[in-house]
Amino acid sequence: MTPVRARASIPTELLSSLRNLVESASGVVLGDAKLPHLSAVVQGRMAALGIPDASGYLKFLSEGEKGAAERRDLVLELLVGETSFFRTPALFQAFRKAILPGFLEQGLLHPLPIWCAGCATGEETYSVAIAALEASGGRYAVPVRVLGTDLHPRFLDAAREGIYPGQALRNLPGRIRETWFTPMKDGRFRVADTVRRLVDFEERNLIDFLADPLPSDRYAAIFCRNVMIYFGSDTTRRLVGRFHESLFGGGVLFLGHSETLWGISEAFRLEEQEKIFYYRKPRAEVRPPRLAAAPRFSGSSDPRRRGFRADPPPPHSVADSSPAMKLVLSAERLADDGRIEDAVAICRQAAALDPGCPEAEYLTAFLLRGHGRNAEALYHAERALVRDPRFVFADMEAAECLCGMGRAGEAALRWKGILRAIEGNVHLPRLSVGSGISPQMLRQYVLSRLPR
Repeated sequence: MTPVRARASIPTELLSSLRNLVESASGVVLGDAKLPHLSAVVQGRMAALGIPDASGYLKFLSEGEKGAAERRDLVLELLVGETSFFRTPALFQAFRKAILPGFLEQGLLHPLPIWCAGCATGEETYSVAIAALEASGGRYAVPVRVLGTDLHPRFLDAAREGIYPGQALRNLPGRIRETWFTPMKDGRFRVADTVRRLVDFEERNLIDFLADPLPSDRYAAIFCRNVMIYFGSDTTRRLVGRFHESLFGGGVLFLGHSETLWGISEAFRLEEQEKIFYYRKPRAEVRPPRLAAAPRFSGSSDPRRRGFRADPPPPHSVADSSPAMKLVLSAERLADDGRIEDAVAICRQAAALDPGCPEAEYLTAFLLRGHGRNAEALYHAERALVRDPRFVFADMEAAECLCGMGRAGEAALRWKGILRAIEGNVHLPRLSVGSGISPQMLRQYVLSRLPR
């Protein structure tokens, strides 16, 4: 649709409010360079709705179901859905020749579950299915089940139809086009039924995925290419953490060629095939410190192992019997049994159930740091402190994460602040990690972490 411009330009402060609304609704961050595009789209929406000024449009966006529907339409108008089959051919060559056969040989699961996040009109999703059929060499009629998700319903309608113009097939060799597509009289091409039966499409907002309980399904591979470039670093960090939890051990994450996990996550191992780089979730991760142990401070020189370890928790008070806190305590027991991913998933549910429960975020940070996932752990430690600024163990987790990330100067400042804080009234976690810790022990440990 060609936007019809409103008579007056949108004031800067209102445009800024609209930008913030788009980010909160979708996670999409619009830089200053994108503001003219936002202005044009908003003016087009105003003209379509007959709203004469931007303040009236902003008010309309906050009004009940109609406002919610318009917020959705605004976000969808701003999205770019351009894609093609086998975009970045070398990636699909590596996937077909090396990565996918490796999965099939290991007998990980059959059919292999794969997720294409931000699939737009479906070309990438079908490309993955075709590559899987080619890689299996006829050994499996259904080698994979590919889920394509997007938040744009019109894109998904086109994906489910599976009919594309010739331009969308521009990167395909003639053999692929002849084998897996049926030409139509109008010059378009229809995806073959052999491919279509491997694919499902679902409407999903990745921002909602961050807040919802982690689904029980795990994936062998996740494709999320050229999607997170629209997100802020905080949203990207959280999303990558969720992707990590959603993959099998040994599963892989594919990003766009300009996207990287550098400074975002330490949980993946960077690998290369056919000059294509991707990220693999390690199969076996180092077990973190057990939560039930004698009350002492670890003397290990490994920064991932430094921290409190304590006896089993004392009887909990009535205040601990909230549904969220019960979940956190169950997560602690799972972690003590070595079921770390399950424990982290339970902590996320507790945090969603009660955003005011700092123990959910703190325990998540403690467990992630135990696996060396310092950047993710730091994020959750900071969230615990937002919920309770006097929660000193969360502050200590943040300092340990900074040490593990090589940010010694920032860590030193943090430890000094903690030393000042423990002279006053601080809060300890209602978990085994905090049991039996006296102010003297706390002070002694903090002093030991300060640079000499």
